[in-house]
Amino acid sequence: MQDVISGKYRLSKTENFDAFLSEIGLGYIKRMLAQSTSPEITITRDGDRWTMVTSSALSTSQIEFALGEEFPEARQDGVSVTSCVAADGNTWTQTQKPGDGRDVTIVREFGEKELRVTSTIGSVTANRVYERI
Repeated sequence: MQDVISGKYRLSKTENFDAFLSEIGLGYIKRMLAQSTSPEITITRDGDRWTMVTSSALSTSQIEFALGEEFPEARQDGVSVTSCVAADGNTWTQTQKPGDGRDVTIVREFGEKELRVTSTIGSVTANRVYERI
């Protein structure tokens, strides 16, 4: 799994991200700022621990986790959540539980040349594609 997953990715395509950000409660200005950047994601592995760093011109966030174990996460929108990442082959499914019942599901599908990310809250889904760099 590590050979396909570990690496560095840059955003290349996005769809419905504004609606997703609005649904999680981000205001107009923050949504416009979030959409004005092309974030990069770097994923590394050390034994059974994974690190995922997301960086853009606006901010950098980092999570460290073991697959299948819950961990605290401060989302980039400032909301504290309990997260868990489960793996099924080259697909990771992350569930973020903020405590208000409005869970977010993020599915990451890793391929040799790209990472496809589908983020869902309620009935709103955003799709983003990152190219391996």
